[in-house]
This record gives sequence, structure tokens and C-alpha cells, in this order.
Amino acid sequence: MKELEYGKGYQYAHDEEGRVADMDCLPESLRGRTYFKPTQEGREKQLAARMEEIRQIRTGKRTRTT
Repeated sequence: MKELEYGKGYQYAHDEEGRVADMDCLPESLRGRTYFKPTQEGREKQLAARMEEIRQIRTGKRTRTT
């Protein structure tokens, strides 16, 4: 499979900084949409913080590669 370059360019999140891969896996027509808007209550507050952390990590990775 390596000879066929199977998986070339794939980023395994667990090997990446912050455990976040900078890959877009959705079709272009679905990118940028918001599907979940957490509240500031209970576990959702923690999820909101992690989502923001992921956004910042991805932004930083994109800034360094451009």
C-alpha cells in the first residue's frame, strides 16, 4: 500500500500537536458550518473550551504553513 501512496498526506491526530490534525475531511459544500453550539452549562462549558482550543491550534498551524 505504501508503494501506491495509500494514505499519503493523512494526518493522524494523536501524532499531532495538541492532538489536532489540520485536515478538512468534509466536502467543500459542508465546510465552515456550525453543527453544535455548546452552552456555558455543565459539560458543555468544557466542550466549548476544547472547541476553542482546537480552533486556535488549527489557526496556528495554518499560519505557520502559509
